[in-house]
Amino acid sequence: MAEVFYYDYVTIKPWTYFLTASEFGLTYVGLKGDETVSPIFSFYPHRMLVRDPKKLAPYVQQLKEYFAGTRKIFDVPLDISEFGTEFQRRALSVVEHIPYGSTITYGDVATSLPDATSSRSVAHAVALNPVLMFIPDHRVILSNDRVGTYRLGQKEKIRLIELEKSHLHDNS
Repeated sequence: MAEVFYYDYVTIKPWTYFLTASEFGLTYVGLKGDETVSPIFSFYPHRMLVRDPKKLAPYVQQLKEYFAGTRKIFDVPLDISEFGTEFQRRALSVVEHIPYGSTITYGDVATSLPDATSSRSVAHAVALNPVLMFIPDHRVILSNDRVGTYRLGQKEKIRLIELEKSHLHDNS
């Protein structure tokens, strides 16, 4: 039997985000209608999706607070236990701890992982992050200070970095 993921949408200008969660936590953040670029089923095949705004409400609320600049740390449960490989999950665990408003390089992430063969292997793992913003892979940049790629596009990555820098010294 297919595992059920619950989902909902939230519009935070300029996007409408698509969020899914298991019984254990958030599993995916993408854009509504973005199924051609990064369909949830490429991350988690054989899932049944059931719309449940009540189950997704805590995640939606924290995402709204993040974009309003009032939330710098997400504290809702994440569930990436069935995502990718052990190495990919460890790379995302490092990324999860990058402080709000900061950026580090793919090489920095690789250095913190004893089995990382290269910053390229880390970049691949980070690029597959299923829970955008909640695991802040937009904070990982290239060593030449260029932002690099991002699942929602380079402009969105720059927008998120600038959003955080603009709220860095708020007292919230």
